[in-house]
Amino acid sequence: MSANVLDLPIPTLAADADDSLRDEFAPVGPVICYRDPADVRTIRRQSWLIIISFVIAAVAVVGVVYKSIQRPDRIVVDMSSGRTVMINDRELGATETIRLEKDKLQTADMDYVVKAYLEYLYRVDQASRSKDIEAALRLMVPGQAKKFAQYLTDQKILQTQREQQWNGTWKPEYMEHAPGKPLTVKVYGTQEVDMVIKNQSKHVIKHLLLTVDLLPDAPEGGTFRLDRNLRSGFRINALDYKELSSSEAETAATSTQG
Repeated sequence: MSANVLDLPIPTLAADADDSLRDEFAPVGPVICYRDPADVRTIRRQSWLIIISFVIAAVAVVGVVYKSIQRPDRIVVDMSSGRTVMINDRELGATETIRLEKDKLQTADMDYVVKAYLEYLYRVDQASRSKDIEAALRLMVPGQAKKFAQYLTDQKILQTQREQQWNGTWKPEYMEHAPGKPLTVKVYGTQEVDMVIKNQSKHVIKHLLLTVDLLPDAPEGGTFRLDRNLRSGFRINALDYKELSSSEAETAATSTQG
């Protein structure tokens, strides 16, 4: 970097100044200023180090984000033969007992959730009755669950079961899918209930025909197999109840009073 002496302020001397001073402040030629080469090299080196540091930090951030969204390693092993069926998304071939295919809702899923739903409703254990009814309502479509809960309240069904000390078992006898209605399942089953009415113990056997309508559940997080539908992918939309036959036997209830 250089500067012309003409650009520098020129000091002025008094008229009666000594000649020696005039010689000292006489105009000089151009003034040349030099930058220390070592200083320049240091600044450039530090600039490159800063740029490299930013690049490394950017790569690290991208790597962390990629790893956070990357699916975990998935290894499927057939325990019966010890053969590996899949590593991540690379299929290595089916075995005698395992075949991999894209997940889809099947008839077995509907049967599973229907069996669980009816078990919650018609197996009566007063120690867990409230939890069973709550579980049944969670399996239903929200709007239908609200209507069904209101029906149970209006008809005082749960209150009556408590007062009469219901204790019952449920056994599904036969299940079938209605022709032309793939989302409708008919279940024939038997409910046996022990109850107490007016100090009389009764054992009631009911043969029931239940028609259950289902709907595929709304997917969340890329999957429709959720805890609220027992990983089946279906929820209960409606239930139709029909009693085919009923029989009961009475015995005197025994009680002790002190």
